[in-house]
Amino acid sequence: MLGMDEDDRIKAPELQGRAAVVAISLVILALASGSAWGWYYAGPLGGLLGVLLGTAVGALLFTIVRAMASGQQFEEPPAPDVRELPPDQAMQVLTALMAASASGSYARLELEGGLLAEIAKARTRAKGGDLEGAMAQLRALQEEHPRSPAVPLEITRVLADHEAHDEERQRAVVTTISLAIRGGMNRLAAELYEKLDQDKRDKLELDDAVWERLAKVFAARDDSEKAAECRARVQSPSHLVDHLAEDSMVGEI
Repeated sequence: MLGMDEDDRIKAPELQGRAAVVAISLVILALASGSAWGWYYAGPLGGLLGVLLGTAVGALLFTIVRAMASGQQFEEPPAPDVRELPPDQAMQVLTALMAASASGSYARLELEGGLLAEIAKARTRAKGGDLEGAMAQLRALQEEHPRSPAVPLEITRVLADHEAHDEERQRAVVTTISLAIRGGMNRLAAELYEKLDQDKRDKLELDDAVWERLAKVFAARDDSEKAAECRARVQSPSHLVDHLAEDSMVGEI
């Protein structure tokens, strides 16, 4: 259409992988079958007509395969673009998507039932003065989503100004850093560690593998002081505890 920008044009979906192989195979088979059939019944002229017929049939089959592949692509919800979000919010979005995908239904992402919405409700209750209610809700969410750093991270925020809950907040910090490191969310773990005062850092009880990974994160960020501080907390040789996947180290730093 005239006047339409190149980026605004609707592009035909590209076939990839198995669908592309199937489509090309069908086109070649249609051409070969058409030419062989025409040559057998009418000689060279029939062979030429058979090629034309095979081309038409092949084009039709190619279109059908591409339409089927496109339908499957549209059925899959697109992944959200979380690059512009702060690391903790991006992590919460991806955690909610993973939970929804595992359950086989994206209904869990709806406002009334999603993990993000439940965390937001607890945050609102805490700001409204209902600390006990907020904590009860967050504890229940933590039991329901034990692998998500989003919930313990919110606990650290809710309890930030409540000295009476220092022990629980410290446990939440340990859980958040451990889950973040193991999940490849290195930036989140490092930023949470940096926000702690020295006394709170000294009281952290992390696994040796987590301390080593955290040290590597700070080393990659050219923060030799914190890297050395984390390495000093390792209780055993690094080669005995290097059981975390290396790709978690090359995540967002």
